[in-house]
Amino acid sequence: MSQLENLNRAMGYVEEHLDGTLDLKELSRIAGCSQYQLQRMFPYLAGVTLSEYVRRRAMTSAAYDLASTDAKVIDVALRYGYDSPTSFSRAFRSVHGASPSEARLPGTTLKLHPRLAFTLSVKGEEAMDYKIIEQPSFRVVGIPSDNGTWDVESAGAKATEYWAKIGADVHKVLSLMDGSEPAGLLGVQFCDDGEFDCYMACVATGQPCPEGMGERVVEAATYAVFECVGPMPDAMNELWHRILAEWLPASGYQWASGTDVERYFTPAMTAPDSKSEVWLPVVKA
Repeated sequence: MSQLENLNRAMGYVEEHLDGTLDLKELSRIAGCSQYQLQRMFPYLAGVTLSEYVRRRAMTSAAYDLASTDAKVIDVALRYGYDSPTSFSRAFRSVHGASPSEARLPGTTLKLHPRLAFTLSVKGEEAMDYKIIEQPSFRVVGIPSDNGTWDVESAGAKATEYWAKIGADVHKVLSLMDGSEPAGLLGVQFCDDGEFDCYMACVATGQPCPEGMGERVVEAATYAVFECVGPMPDAMNELWHRILAEWLPASGYQWASGTDVERYFTPAMTAPDSKSEVWLPVVKA
């Protein structure tokens, strides 16, 4: 069964568990990937985080129940996994811009968020260049994001905050370079289910780890490597979207468990000609 078929089966599981009983581990199993991979790829494929999609679908279904039945608001809230009318009303208003009670009034505008269906998009006008490499293990030293892990779905928002906070210290990280490969400033994401340990500013090095920094070993893996040209973060986000939405479903490869790597070559990352790479760990499908 293809990745797209697995994802569509997973969306069926979501529909059956809009009552708050959705289990992320089971959802990931049905989707044929890890929890990390599902939460990481979903925004690129759907344009919204997985948790937000589930919330919107639940509130779409709740709006139908409120408008078409005389069920009490508290009963509808409980049906969708909310233990109080207050928390349910807050979630409902954030999606529809109206309260549950207002949803029953004639003329109230509500939003329909339809069930997602994933299909392969074949445009053909722009080829994707990539290469497959066998990368030996290497050690990285750098600044751990938040000194540990953060939730996968918050990665995009936190990345901007993180770079603003540690930008002045990047030169300290770069000073640790000693000719070890892969050369350059790296961003590495060590994948664990539900969370991941992320070093967004690190280098491959044999130098001792300075106080205030951290170190990890990136295990040997097969990588698909993609070049990115353009200002950060937009160019990188667009490349990730194309990798996961276009290349991966048609490539004959699967996203492997392991460590995702971003490699930056240009100090001025927001420059129009900024150059970088995405390294995606893969196995043959």
